[in-house]
Amino acid sequence: MPTLTAHSAASLARQIRNGDVSAVEVLDAHLARIRRWNPAVNAVVTLNADRARNQAQAADAALDRGETWGPLHGVPFTAKDQFSTAGVRTTYALPGYDDFVPAADAPQIRCLKDAGAILMGKTNLPFAAYDWQCQNPTFGRANNPWDLACTPGGSSGGSAAALAAGFAPLELGADVGGSLRVPAHFCGVASLRPTERGPLRGIRPPDRPATVRHIAVAGPMARTVEDLQLAWAALSSSANAIDAPTPPADSLRIAVTSELGGVPVDTDTQRVLRSAVGAWRSAGCDVERRPAPLDLEDAFDTWGRIQGVELTAGFPGPLRHAPLKHLVWQGYVRSQYGSLAGRMARGARLGPRGYFAALDAREALADSLDIFLGDWDLWVTPVAATPAFTHRRIGADLDIEGVSVPYALPIAPYNCPTAVTGHPILTLPAGRSSDGRPIGLQVHARRGTDANLLAAGRRLEDALGNVSSLAPLGA
Repeated sequence: MPTLTAHSAASLARQIRNGDVSAVEVLDAHLARIRRWNPAVNAVVTLNADRARNQAQAADAALDRGETWGPLHGVPFTAKDQFSTAGVRTTYALPGYDDFVPAADAPQIRCLKDAGAILMGKTNLPFAAYDWQCQNPTFGRANNPWDLACTPGGSSGGSAAALAAGFAPLELGADVGGSLRVPAHFCGVASLRPTERGPLRGIRPPDRPATVRHIAVAGPMARTVEDLQLAWAALSSSANAIDAPTPPADSLRIAVTSELGGVPVDTDTQRVLRSAVGAWRSAGCDVERRPAPLDLEDAFDTWGRIQGVELTAGFPGPLRHAPLKHLVWQGYVRSQYGSLAGRMARGARLGPRGYFAALDAREALADSLDIFLGDWDLWVTPVAATPAFTHRRIGADLDIEGVSVPYALPIAPYNCPTAVTGHPILTLPAGRSSDGRPIGLQVHARRGTDANLLAAGRRLEDALGNVSSLAPLGA
């Protein structure tokens, strides 16, 4: 019988409801694992232990009275320290907020609590939630539980690491350019980047304007797709997220693109993708190789223009204007992200007409992907050109098959252009590299079909043999 920290959220919810285990026992098991292993992983940066235990006791008492709070009754969860949490420190990974305690929950936190889940703590993220590693100026570096010498990814790196380490069965993250998908891929867990439905609220200090109005979304992370369904049902306030009919495998039409932006994936990722295609075909899916359905250069540039405008609008006063604005983008940001900064710098120079033109281009790209997905149920791509890489300075070169490449090159072309259209994307654990590092795949679907995407993801997950598991930290 696996320990409670190895169980899925769905399994824990059933056991708690059936009286097989108490909410307090589940919470204490996870808190004990955090105490044992978090010093090495550094995924959890703030614990909410006392309040969580009070809530767990209340959850058990409610069941004794025949009351159930919701489908996640008594299940503990952690959340990226970008989301406001009432009465619990939230730093947003920004200067000046090291001890900030919000008065109200972000809407997503409130939805999970309303479904019966119990907030256990907050997880690590990089400065300003903007990197594919997880180096925090206040809390230090988060490590990948599969290999502590490697990054768990970013910006929801602590979130993915917490799941892989067994610190929590559910997590809440956010994504603008891979921040859900890359950590899920690096740590061997699942995530949903949901259909974009408007500005993301609850991820900024209350005294700062919400200038990032597009592309950024909040989404659940877990070790199984079934758990994503439970969490998405709570976040979307829709039972349909759970009850969407699981399609038979032989009805799924899957288009696969093995390379994006002219950046080939490494040998291990190629092997995992081939194996996944074979498993899905054996399960009866119609799987075909297809070129990317988007003009990826246009999509990448559109992403950069929108991000450049919106991020610059949130800068402190002097940095919003030339010449300091240009120094930020062409100096500091370029030193870290190379050519990616150039795309955003072009956006920072746009006036209102240019900004609206970028939004129009975004809609045209989204329409072209919808047309493609009229012929295919799912579009599958890699998440990145490599599995998790070793810790390094931001901006330092990475490696693809022994070739040194710029920092952003193995990741950005797979995540930024695919984010700009606002379509839902499931990241699914699919296999391991030759040295045991996890490898995931992105599964894209039509806008607004999140529940159906997750239902289809259950089929794909079953065909792959449920490769997600806890990292081998120890008992």
